[in-house]
Amino acid sequence: MADSKSRERLASVATRALRCPEVTIGILVIALLYHKIEVMQPAARGHIAFAVVQHDGAIFALLLLLYAAGSAIASRNKDGGIAGAAATTFSKLCIVAFLLVILLYAADVAAYHFFVTRLYARDIVTFSSEPRGVFSLLRTGWRVMSARAAWKLAIDVALALLLLRACYVLLARPLRPQVRGGFPVGAALLLAIFWHVPVPDYVYSFTDRALFENFIERNHNFYVRNTFSDAFRAQILAAPPPAMNCEPGRGRRLNVILLIVESLSAYHSHLFSGVEDWTPNLDAIARRETALTNFHANGWTTTGGLVSLLTGTLPLVPELRTSRTKAFTPIGGTSLTDYLDVPRPLPRTLSEQGYATEFVAPGDLTFLGQDKWLLAVGFQKIVSGDDPRFAAQKMRGPFNSVPDRLLYSVALNELTQMPADKPYFMVVQTFWSHRPFMDPNGNSRLNGEEHVFRDSDAQIGAFYERLRTVGFFQNGLLFITGDHRAPEPFQKAEFERFGASAAARIPGVLATRAVDLPRILAQDFQQRDFPASIEALVGDRYCLGPQEGSFLSNPPRPPSCIIQTRGDDRDLIYVKCGTAEGTVRATGDATRFVSGTVPDEASIIQTINRTRARGAK
Repeated sequence: MADSKSRERLASVATRALRCPEVTIGILVIALLYHKIEVMQPAARGHIAFAVVQHDGAIFALLLLLYAAGSAIASRNKDGGIAGAAATTFSKLCIVAFLLVILLYAADVAAYHFFVTRLYARDIVTFSSEPRGVFSLLRTGWRVMSARAAWKLAIDVALALLLLRACYVLLARPLRPQVRGGFPVGAALLLAIFWHVPVPDYVYSFTDRALFENFIERNHNFYVRNTFSDAFRAQILAAPPPAMNCEPGRGRRLNVILLIVESLSAYHSHLFSGVEDWTPNLDAIARRETALTNFHANGWTTTGGLVSLLTGTLPLVPELRTSRTKAFTPIGGTSLTDYLDVPRPLPRTLSEQGYATEFVAPGDLTFLGQDKWLLAVGFQKIVSGDDPRFAAQKMRGPFNSVPDRLLYSVALNELTQMPADKPYFMVVQTFWSHRPFMDPNGNSRLNGEEHVFRDSDAQIGAFYERLRTVGFFQNGLLFITGDHRAPEPFQKAEFERFGASAAARIPGVLATRAVDLPRILAQDFQQRDFPASIEALVGDRYCLGPQEGSFLSNPPRPPSCIIQTRGDDRDLIYVKCGTAEGTVRATGDATRFVSGTVPDEASIIQTINRTRARGAK
């Protein structure tokens, strides 16, 4: 009997949703709110349900006011003529705005679900100018979605059609709301009051602001007031460069391969985190060779990983563009071409020392100007996804990429063509383990993050074994790492082990037989330490700047601090100095620590300001 009543109630709700589009929209908003709380909770320091509801209350109040305004205008439209047409137009504009706010709300939830970041205007500007890359992700995503079970796909299609019908009915028919009178306005007023109610810290942590603020709050003053005054900028650029600490290097001109694995994260590895166990081959290599068990990314995107690993520069948003005198667009995004003038790029340094330098990637390198940037920082040869050896691969993944196994095959082929009379530096960058996680063999039943990373791990193991078979490690060094922590929802276990640094944790593995290295390097190291580490290995002398380290010097010299640009709140910068942690807010002349305490804060602020300040060209 109870089951029968439950089915009747469900049928009644479904029937009402079909007849009344407002019910459909309401159910959608409630579902989005619930999912938002669910995916954000693991990254929060406390329970944030109350906080999310409170701050999203402002959005819900806006929706109610727009709907109430549209219905009020429509209900008073009893006359024809110009006045009636104008009233109809204004009513429909209110409904269009109502639906647009819901669309933005849904996009904000989707942005966090798929990329662990909020919906920022800057990202819309950045990626709208990269249609090829966006299209490749959409194409791959559709391939993954369409391969789901037929009943799941049918449900998705039915829900989409139901929502489209609701939107059409609201726009096409005269607005006759089910709830009349002042209820929407009264509810909106109560929600607005609730939004302004001050809540004490013990209810929820205000340091979780990037999670619980609504998307309008998140974009308020976003990267608008972070530019320097002319006088302050001139002072930064006129100051002498910071003192460098220089030491003798090992002088071992080894061949070097840097393997950058897309989204490879500490949480994927049992050895590096204890969370998942998806990388048994990488873990076996790390146990056999040298594991950097506390390795950190300096950014949260591939751009940040490349800039850090190949130039030693912190991937902070530059304060000025590098062309003409126009200030950095407040809502615009950066590309790799914004880092053309970075000092000491490793490929150029090694080229000057007689190295052959090459970059091998399996996909489109025009995205965010990577092809131009790679040439500018000193790579002599670039192999990308349009190489003839990739042509036979018809199924393509993110950024028009080929699977890892084919990438490694081409990379190994390139190694056989390296000049015999000089050492070489090769970078191999993978793309396939980027969302939406499509099985490289086209088996739709195996789509998903775990399987894709298990396959990526298997290919890493095969690549390592092939290098071992040909004797590469006798006079060569392989460094395996990720470009950034995967843009996937956080797990509580990550924060329980790593704390706030969980968002920066990636594996780091060194493999060589040419020099003696410890089996474990447990000190904190970061991506920007890689260039100085290679210089310490191959050169007779290397130098370290502030907050810079070297894990290949003898002895290893960890950096005084780890610095990471945060993906959740872009004008915040995470700093870790030993066990001390803090957060810096980039606000132009007033850039400062806003939480935590670390040693030598003035030096860190100086490093951040010097990195961001760019002279006009």
